[in-house]
Amino acid sequence: MRKLIALLFPLILVSGDFHGYLKFFAHPKLTLPYSFDRYGTRLQLSMKKKRKNIDFFASFDFDLDERNSTGVPSEPRSSVLKIYPVEAYIRFHFSSVDLKLGKQFVFWGRTDWVNPTDNITPWDYTNMTAEIEDYRISVTAAKMDWYFGTSSLEFVFVPFFRPNKTGMEITGAKTILPEQKPENWQEGVRFSSSVGGLNFSTSYLRGFELFPSVIPELNALNIEYKPQQVFGADFDYAIGRFVFKGEGAYYLTQDREGYNPFVRNPHLEYVLGADWNISNNLTLNLQFIENRVFKWREGFMNPMERRKRDSASGMISYKKEGYYNLRFIGVYNFGDGDYFLLPVFTYEISDGVNMYIGASIFEGPEPSIFGRSKKLSKAFIEIKYSF
Repeated sequence: MRKLIALLFPLILVSGDFHGYLKFFAHPKLTLPYSFDRYGTRLQLSMKKKRKNIDFFASFDFDLDERNSTGVPSEPRSSVLKIYPVEAYIRFHFSSVDLKLGKQFVFWGRTDWVNPTDNITPWDYTNMTAEIEDYRISVTAAKMDWYFGTSSLEFVFVPFFRPNKTGMEITGAKTILPEQKPENWQEGVRFSSSVGGLNFSTSYLRGFELFPSVIPELNALNIEYKPQQVFGADFDYAIGRFVFKGEGAYYLTQDREGYNPFVRNPHLEYVLGADWNISNNLTLNLQFIENRVFKWREGFMNPMERRKRDSASGMISYKKEGYYNLRFIGVYNFGDGDYFLLPVFTYEISDGVNMYIGASIFEGPEPSIFGRSKKLSKAFIEIKYSF
C-alpha cells in the first residue's frame, strides 16, 4: 500500500492538472443497535491530462473508514485505510468517434432513479447517500461512440462482470460469479437520436442479471447471477415547463418457458413520467413504474415473484442558488406497501465547502423488496471541501 501511495502522489503532482476533495462522513444506522455504518474521512485525488486527441483521467479514493478496522489489537491502525480507483481511463478523440478504455461509469436511460435499460453499471445499495459516485460502482470497459448528424451509436464491451452490492447475506450460501471466459463477456449497443425535439434511443445488452438468484442444491444454497438479454428504448420531450419521459426494457432470461422457479421469467419493465419545472428554483418529478412477468406458470413460480408489480416514484427539489438545496426522493410499491425514501439537504457553507444532511430509509413487510433492506437504513452527515 505504501508503494502505491508513493507512486500516485508524484504522478498527480507533476501533472499540474489535478483536483479532488476532502470529506468527513458519519453514517449512523436507523435500526438496532444504532451503531455507525460508516465513520471517517475520505480524500479523493483526480488527475486529468490532455495530449492532442487523447485524454488521461484517474481518480482515487483514500478512505479512512473506522468500519474497515479489524478490531484486533495487534493490527496497525493503518488497517482502516482503503485505497481504490473511482475511475481510471484513456479516451481517444477522432473526427466522429470517441474511444474510452478503462474503469468508467456507463449510464443508460433517461428516467429518474428507476432505469430499466441501465444494466451495465451496478449499484451499491449499502451506501445510498447524497452523491451518485457513492452508490454506483464503475466497471472496466471499452466504450466507443460514433457520431453522425444528430445521431450516435454507442458500443460497450465489459469482460469482467460486477453485480449489485446489496448487503443481504444468507448464512452458509456460496456465491458463484460468472466464469471469466469469452462467452461470458458482456456486450451492448445503443442508438441515440433526436427528431423535432424528441430525444430517443434504442439499446441491446447481452450480459448478466445484476441481482442474484438463490439456487438450492443438496444441503447447500448457491447465489448465482444468470444470463439475460435486454432490449430497451427510452425518450424525452420538452413542452414549456414540462419534460415528458419514458423508458422500458424487455428482459429475455434463461427460463424462457417459465418452469424453473429458481430462475426469473422473461419480463417487461417500463417507466412513464414527467418533470414539472414549477419555477426556476422548484422542480417536481413523478413517475409510474410497472413490471410484468411473462410465461407465468401456477405452481412453478418463486413465491417472491409477482405477476404484475406497480410502483410510483417522485422527487421534489428546491434550490436556492449559492445557499442550499433540498431534495426529497421516494419510491413506493403498491402491491407490498414497501417504500424507499431519500431526503437530502445540501448547505453551501462557503465557496467549495458543502454540508450534506439526509437519510436513506428502507421500509415495508419483511418479504418485500425494500422490507428486506430495512437493516440498511441510515442517516448521514457529510462535510466536503472541494479543491
